Amino acid sequence: MGTEKLQRKDFLKSLTGLSKNKPTSKTENTPPTIDPLFEKYSRKSLGNRQYSETLAVQDGQTEFLNRVGTISSGIAAYTGAWTINEVKHLLNRASYGAKKVDIDALLLQSTSAAVDSLLSFTPNPTLPSAAPLRYDTYTTADGPGYNETVATGADWTTTNIPYTGFGAQYYRRLGHQAWNWGVCINDARSVREKMQLFWYHFIPVGFEDIENIDDRNSATLTHDYMKLLRNNCLGNFKTLLKSISKTPAMLYYLSNHFSTAASPNENFARELLELFTIGKVPQNYTESDIQAASRVLSGWRIVNTGSVYPVVSAFNSAFHNTTGSRLFSSNFGNQSIPAGTNPDTKAAEFDAFFEMLFSQQATTIAKYICRRLYRFFVYYDIDTNIEANVITPLANLLITYNWEISPVLSTLLKSEHFYDIANRGVMIKSPTDMIIGLIRSLNVNTASTLGTTETQYPIWLYFQSYSYNYLEQGFGNPPTVAGWKAYYQDPAYYQNWINSETVQRRENLIKAFLNGFTLYGNPIKIDVLSYASQFPTTDVADPNTLVNTFIQYLLPKDIPASYKAQIKNSALLGGTGNDANWTTAWNNYVSSPFNTTYINVVTPKLRALLQTILTFAEYQLM
Repeated sequence: MGTEKLQRKDFLKSLTGLSKNKPTSKTENTPPTIDPLFEKYSRKSLGNRQYSETLAVQDGQTEFLNRVGTISSGIAAYTGAWTINEVKHLLNRASYGAKKVDIDALLLQSTSAAVDSLLSFTPNPTLPSAAPLRYDTYTTADGPGYNETVATGADWTTTNIPYTGFGAQYYRRLGHQAWNWGVCINDARSVREKMQLFWYHFIPVGFEDIENIDDRNSATLTHDYMKLLRNNCLGNFKTLLKSISKTPAMLYYLSNHFSTAASPNENFARELLELFTIGKVPQNYTESDIQAASRVLSGWRIVNTGSVYPVVSAFNSAFHNTTGSRLFSSNFGNQSIPAGTNPDTKAAEFDAFFEMLFSQQATTIAKYICRRLYRFFVYYDIDTNIEANVITPLANLLITYNWEISPVLSTLLKSEHFYDIANRGVMIKSPTDMIIGLIRSLNVNTASTLGTTETQYPIWLYFQSYSYNYLEQGFGNPPTVAGWKAYYQDPAYYQNWINSETVQRRENLIKAFLNGFTLYGNPIKIDVLSYASQFPTTDVADPNTLVNTFIQYLLPKDIPASYKAQIKNSALLGGTGNDANWTTAWNNYVSSPFNTTYINVVTPKLRALLQTILTFAEYQLM
């Protein structure tokens, strides 16, 4: 690397291809220097994995290394090294971010025990509270619709608003979204919130869509839906899907509530087969199967939309179609589900349909679910080796355990394949992974200094708004019934998170965390001194060890030694090349931690080091 200046130090330049010599006039035609990482992120074809423990970086002299090779590891239990690198990989994928305290705790356990601990949790959150609370202070005097029936700071999730209340529903929805961020930020070590997001992107309902349909109960309906996903996130898929099919939020969202005997609505039946169970490829169903399913599933209605909590659904034979064909194709063994002759047998068609679906299409459904899990937790590229060595045995396991998700996820997270070096540092972080992971791993304090609900929720809501408006992902705001493209859309997958707008916004937020900003009177800032002080003093005092440590904890893989040397010299040594400069400065601070002079010497150096690392394009990988 020689004496060349550090390349790709600026995240925006690195991902958008803008060099420091970019044209200064619109009339100039000099093309920008294209950075290879942006080329990787923006390509529209699948790439092969790279077998290396070190991230390939551009040094201005050597060609960027593309991922090469195939991967043959399977679901046999991982028996390799259990170090910071493996624990960090597990925590980043199975939860949000890898906090040092969590890494230290899991290092003391075996791989199997560590995974078991992440899969063992209470269904309902305890932090920041068991349920979202009312955070607004509007009253009916503020205008129509502000007819909230619970006090500010109280749990509204079991209280419906008995008459039209769009304003109250709106603020309940925002409060629910803000609380969800608070849960993720404050959660203990567990896979619960990641699994809730997995099911939500897989089988979503749009919060605003429900709100536009039912302005009396939309917030409790969507909260009940998310609670259903959270409480059953590691449970039985077949049972969960049957519950989802009858839950009021889904009945509204995919219009089965509006199905009639004369005109069965096909929306839910179509998505049930195409998105939630079988998938588009191979298309093991026909248009007539969708029509038959819509007839069988008709009649399930929300029965008390304007009543007290809870809003429930029930079978209503008056809306159930009994005249159309219920003969399914050869994909379902040419099975027919007869129309019932009384209310009891008509409702029983629902169970008969799901029994047929899961028996006739068991292998297809199991492989489809396992591919979705794989692309969410491991990587998007599923070649023939991975199909044979990972997907098929996991699918067999899912069928063997009668659709229980926990044993399948446990096997995947404990497998040699999950910890294969080819699967590390290859996933572009989702917006929620990036923001929540940064807050958690760098111990950013997002608590309101006033400690009240009405001051705390707007802080969390800021991150929801930023993520949704600028980074294209927000809790409760799926773009379509298919969820977010990054989790399923061939061929780009995770690359969908990256474009010229979102990379700027990602960098802006990272720099804001480093430099500090104020939200509703609350300072939000990475405390660089506190972060560094987590590590042994002797490690921090040695600039080489310090750079190595920060990189090990914050980047998904190591980077070349020559690159580290340049980072160290630039951030910690002031370009002098003398390690003693940093060692003396840190030891002075440790000897007198309240001395303003010493603080002012080490703080900007630590901030420069963190900024260099956090604005690497590599930080956006996990």
